[in-house]
Amino acid sequence: MFSRLAHVNRASGLLRPRFFASSRLAPRTPETGLSEEQEVVFKRIEEDRGKTGSKAGFPVKNEDGSLVGPWNAMVTSPIIGGLAERMGNFCRHRNACAMDLYEIGILVVGVEWKSQFEWFAHDKLARKAGVSEDAIEGIRQGLPAADVTGFTENQRAVYAYAKEFHKYKRVTDATHEAALKAVESEEALVDLVFTMGFYHQICMTLNAFNVPLPPGVEPA
Repeated sequence: MFSRLAHVNRASGLLRPRFFASSRLAPRTPETGLSEEQEVVFKRIEEDRGKTGSKAGFPVKNEDGSLVGPWNAMVTSPIIGGLAERMGNFCRHRNACAMDLYEIGILVVGVEWKSQFEWFAHDKLARKAGVSEDAIEGIRQGLPAADVTGFTENQRAVYAYAKEFHKYKRVTDATHEAALKAVESEEALVDLVFTMGFYHQICMTLNAFNVPLPPGVEPA
């Protein structure tokens, strides 16, 4: 049944929408009318994510003035969405895990959910954090950790951890210890797991509401 709705790019494992061309959510903008709670979340995302988006090379707003990616959904439901936005902010700015390592975890989540928007955004952020092009391509293809080229030793350990965790829903003691050594502290490993968990929520939102890529962006 899933194949009737979309098909998977077998070279990347990422979802390529077949029929759906627009979001299932109405665009929320100051012009369309926002509640007080929605306006607070909208402005906070606009200010904070505008900086993040500029670094990654994509705008924070669609042409209609609504927020791109998962952020329109957060404005739609501003109480829980506002808390989710704060969680994302802390995952990015207060994370004890190094950025290149948690971005690898996020990319694994994106492939797991076959989420084009998540890949589009974090492919760029991972590159800026120091993950090599070859390593990112290996993640995109879902290769085993041993077969991916371009990783540092620590990056490979974290990728192996994320892959094993998603496949078996557990990790072995050996995989845990290798990842713990790579991220350098229990706090950092907890933050890595928290961050991956947060981006599962983001990918669920993107997929459930058919959030499109920005105009002109080709699927991976």
